[in-house]
Amino acid sequence: MSGDLNEKDVLNFIQSRPEFLETHFGLTGKNQPANLIDVTGKIAANAREEARRLSKANQYLLDAAATNMLHWQALHHATLGFLACNDLTSFAQMLDEELPVIFGLAGARLLMPQESAIAQAEELGFLVLPGSQIGELLSAGSIYLGPAKGSGLFSTPIASMAAIALPDQLPAPIAGSALILAGRDETSFTPEQGQTLLTNLAEITGVCLLARIEAS
Repeated sequence: MSGDLNEKDVLNFIQSRPEFLETHFGLTGKNQPANLIDVTGKIAANAREEARRLSKANQYLLDAAATNMLHWQALHHATLGFLACNDLTSFAQMLDEELPVIFGLAGARLLMPQESAIAQAEELGFLVLPGSQIGELLSAGSIYLGPAKGSGLFSTPIASMAAIALPDQLPAPIAGSALILAGRDETSFTPEQGQTLLTNLAEITGVCLLARIEAS
C-alpha cells in the first residue's frame, strides 16, 4: 500500500528504471549512483505525506457522506411517522415524543400564533405565543440556528436551538407557526441542515398538521 512506502521501495524502483532519473533529475551514467540516495529520501517522504493527505481527505468525505445519509434517513422516518398520524392527538405525540428520538434531539415544540391558533392548541401541547414573539424567535427570517433563546420553550435548559417557520404559503394557523428543536450540544445544528434537512422537515410537519386540522 502507498501508506507503507519506504526508501528501499523507492530505491529499488529507481534502480530498475534508470531513465526515471534522467527524465526527472537530469542524472545520467556515472552521476546516478552518487546522487541516488540523496533524492530517494525526499521522494519517499513526499510519497508518504501525499498518501496521508489522500487518506485523510477520503476519510472526511466518507464521514460526511455517512452523516448526510443518516440525516436523510431520519427525515424519511419522520415523514412516515407524521403520515401515520390519524388525528391531532397522535400528531402532537409524534412531534413531542417520537421526533426527538428520531433526530437525537433534546426536545421539540410547535409554536402557534395567538392570533390564529386552533382552539385546543395548548391542550395538545402546542405553545401559543403572539405572532410578533414567534417572529423574534426566528430572528426576522424563516430559520434560526444557534444558541438557545426564548425562555420557557422547554422545561429544561438546552444547549442549542433551531427555529424553522412552517410554510407561509399554507393557510393559518400553519402560516405563522414555527417548529422549535432543542439540540443536545452547541453543534447540534449546522447552516447546511437549516437550508435543506430542517426546512424539509418543517414543510412536512406543516402539510401533515394542516391535513389533521382539516380532518378534525
